[in-house]
Amino acid sequence: MEKRRIYIADIHMNAGKGVPPAKGKHPYEWLGPEEAGRFAGFLEYLNDPAKIGEVIILGDLMDDWVYPVDIVPPSLQSIVNAPINKRIVQALRKLSKNPKINVVYLPGNHDMGVSRQLLAKNFPGMTFGGATLHGSTYRTSRLRAEHGSAHTMFNAPDPINGSVARLPLGYFISRAVATKARDTGDPKRHYWSYADDLLEMLGPERLGSCVFEAVLEEADLDESTEIKMPKRNGKGISVTAGQVKQQYAALYDQWVERYGKGNAFTAMMAEIGLLGRVADGLCKRSDTNIVVFGHSHDWKLDKDAWFVKDRIYANCGTWCDDKKLCTWVESQKDRGKNRHLVRVMDWNNGKPKKLRENHVPL
Repeated sequence: MEKRRIYIADIHMNAGKGVPPAKGKHPYEWLGPEEAGRFAGFLEYLNDPAKIGEVIILGDLMDDWVYPVDIVPPSLQSIVNAPINKRIVQALRKLSKNPKINVVYLPGNHDMGVSRQLLAKNFPGMTFGGATLHGSTYRTSRLRAEHGSAHTMFNAPDPINGSVARLPLGYFISRAVATKARDTGDPKRHYWSYADDLLEMLGPERLGSCVFEAVLEEADLDESTEIKMPKRNGKGISVTAGQVKQQYAALYDQWVERYGKGNAFTAMMAEIGLLGRVADGLCKRSDTNIVVFGHSHDWKLDKDAWFVKDRIYANCGTWCDDKKLCTWVESQKDRGKNRHLVRVMDWNNGKPKKLRENHVPL
């Protein structure tokens, strides 16, 4: 069999601003020191060209979204330079410089500002898979891999509104959630627990504005709250929560107009965790029978659906949640048996452990 391809996503390296937290405050960044060390150990394990052929990073390696509204978010370069990430950066540089392993980076939504120049400066040898705004994807045979956020209404790049740096609504939701986590110690996104109820009661047309209202209320913020944005040309800028709400009030209708009602509804359902429906749609095309996503932070591997046979949908899971397994997806071509194997693996006490495996024809 051929060498394995490794797909990882949702590490969420940060600048370490919330560790240790200020007096009376709580950590709000997602990747803590323990999780950072665990992921660095995994990258060191991957640097084995006898077994590994490619490493594909499917977005959200870095995170400049999860910062309270009254803090100017750090630059991606400052995240690379942060002491909390030193071992990760060192391991990733060594991996990228290995001439026998191809490392590919496709940005997600929380690191949508990653550029070819940033990677060339910090990770020589790494391949830039394309900007998020252009719908970057990775292909091999009939396998398609990407972060997944491009198919979700709140987190896809916003080409419609021309908003601040073309940021999606999910950016502002993340800023409010980080504020609540810092001030209350509760990092959970409770509004998602009733988002599906809101969808059923109010319909998709109002879900976006209702979710934003809910997260503001949870964070004890109101529409007059100023959200400090990344600096432009050295100047500080901000927007109010009310301006954000107004700007995205018609988001669902705009999606319907641009992409059609069916695609708009699928994008809304993807926001409540149903990315498998997106995978089904992609696999109805003859050029795709495996879809690998990240984004949801929940690992997944299932084969076939009611209307799509001989397809696999896999999700990488996450590395930044101490209550979840640290998972990734592997694919491996077995040309002798004309099959494409897909596995979900767990980094269990410093060793790989297979959680699930399936295959489809090459």
